[in-house]
Amino acid sequence: MKNIIIIGAGDLGKELVWLIEDINKRKPSYLILGFLDDDEAKTGKEFFGYKILGTTEKLNEMKSDPHILAVIAIQDGDIRRKIVEAHRDFTSWETIIHPAATVAPTVSLGKGSIIFPQVTLSVDSCLGEFGLYYINSTVCNDCVLGDYVSVMTGVSVSEHVSIGEGSYLAAGCCVYPHKAIGKRVQVAVGATVDKNCADGAEVTGRNGGFSLFK
Repeated sequence: MKNIIIIGAGDLGKELVWLIEDINKRKPSYLILGFLDDDEAKTGKEFFGYKILGTTEKLNEMKSDPHILAVIAIQDGDIRRKIVEAHRDFTSWETIIHPAATVAPTVSLGKGSIIFPQVTLSVDSCLGEFGLYYINSTVCNDCVLGDYVSVMTGVSVSEHVSIGEGSYLAAGCCVYPHKAIGKRVQVAVGATVDKNCADGAEVTGRNGGFSLFK
């Protein structure tokens, strides 16, 4: 059994408990030690059946113990990045893959990622570190995704797409084949990306159609 800490005592944090407990039902794999959360008012309280042990500063104490792993349960990729960069000496980041996800054997998947049920990651795709792939999302073949990307519920990423670091694809959006999405791009709920997007772009729907800004 691996000892694991969940960072983020919020909605995604309790969903991570669900994922890990489902994994343990198939094969006992993880012992959840508790949560870390930077809201100091939560320290010492119980959340979703587990104690909140302190803030992320505790990672500094845990860095010398290779038997303690951690995963960041926060939707915002920029916050995930800040936590990782603030604690560079902590390197025991775990990737959590739900048993109901489908991950092709030729997928390259970076550390610290979270893969929810009914996610499909197709062949020869290269996915960066600390990614979030939410329920029923799909990444087709030969895609390249950067670190700290969030792919939310029902997102469809077609083949040969590139997505830059820190981009956020909201629920139900669709990316056309062979498109390039830059860094920190925000794609709105249900939007369609049918053009290349520069760094920092926003893709949003308007008047029943879809418009590309920036």
